[in-house]
Order: sequence, then C-alpha cells, then structure tokens
Amino acid sequence: MATWWITVGDRVLPKQIGGHPALELCNTRSGWGEPYDDRQNYLRDLTYLVTLGELNGLLSHDRANTLIRKASREPQAASDVLASTVSLRADLYDALTGRSTSAGFRRVADAIAEARSRQELVSDSDGPHWVFKGRPSLKESLDCFLVAASDLLTGQRFSQIEGCPGSDCGWLFLNGSGRRRWCQMAVCGNRAKQAAYADRSRQAQP
Repeated sequence: MATWWITVGDRVLPKQIGGHPALELCNTRSGWGEPYDDRQNYLRDLTYLVTLGELNGLLSHDRANTLIRKASREPQAASDVLASTVSLRADLYDALTGRSTSAGFRRVADAIAEARSRQELVSDSDGPHWVFKGRPSLKESLDCFLVAASDLLTGQRFSQIEGCPGSDCGWLFLNGSGRRRWCQMAVCGNRAKQAAYADRSRQAQP
C-alpha cells in the first residue's frame, strides 16, 4: 500500500522522496500552500529532526544518539531549536522554490552563515571535510540541514527542484529527468486521476 510515511524506530517520518536532505526537511510538513495546521507537521519533537538527520547521512549514529540524550536532559533548549526549525522551514521552502521575500531569504542566509560558523575544515583518513566544532550542540540537528541547503541553493541541482501539484501536498523533489510530476505517482498521481475521473463522470450525467 502506498503511503506518505515511514517508521524509523518508534518515530513516524515522511517517506524520503526528495532526493536531497534540505528537501526532506521541507517535506516534514504537508499541505504547502494551505493554512498551516500542526497536524500536518511530522516534527513532533527534536528527536524526530535528529533521526531525520541520521537517516539522510548528515549525522552519524553515535552523534545522533548523543543529541537525542542531550535533548532529553535539556527539554527547553530542545523545544527552542525545534521552534526555530519549524519557523525557518517555511522560509527555506520559499527559498528553494524561488518564492522568497527579501526578508525571508535574509533569514535563511543568516541562519546558514551562523551554521557554517560553527564548522571547521579537518583532514583525516576520510580526507578533508567539514565537521562541527566542539561537543555536540542541539543546534547541530538543524545546522546540518542548513549546511546541506546552502549547497543545494548554490549548486546546479537548484534548477531541478519541483513541487508536487497534488492536493494538500506541495512536497519537493529533484526532477533531473524533467519527466517527473508527482511526489509519488502511486499516491498524489492516483488521487488526481481519481478526482479527474469523478469530475468527468459528473459532467457526463444528464
């Protein structure tokens, strides 16, 4: 059965259909273009964001477990980071779809610059790469997505971003082939087909 979600441990997260971590973060909300309803939000607490980061290869398993334990010990700080994430997610969605206001884009740019400032370039057996400085911070659960978003916003794949036109959806995905229309043909595509068939049937009635 086609669904919008997956289960990771005891957490329900959106099915990973975007093709990039920044898009998967935006897809933790459904119903883009509609008035916000918290029931459409998959980020029930900060541990969901941490789990999403690990699922997308932005956080190691050990780092993710450390952040989950830290979130349990510091519930107010975790709640503050989650609130920042939910607020910034809308600005990021607009930036990725080319709909930003100047103020919204500045909020994204400032958040990315701040996230970058908490990184340093190191070289080890894996070669040169960026890491976050010092002990794990709860902000890292959002920062890792912001750093990934900066690469997408400034890279060639930015032009491949599409939004699903499905009713009550708006999920984002990379459309490198130019032939993809729906987030999932088996879900939003089929719903559209059924709605079109029902409309034709009504019009055909005497």
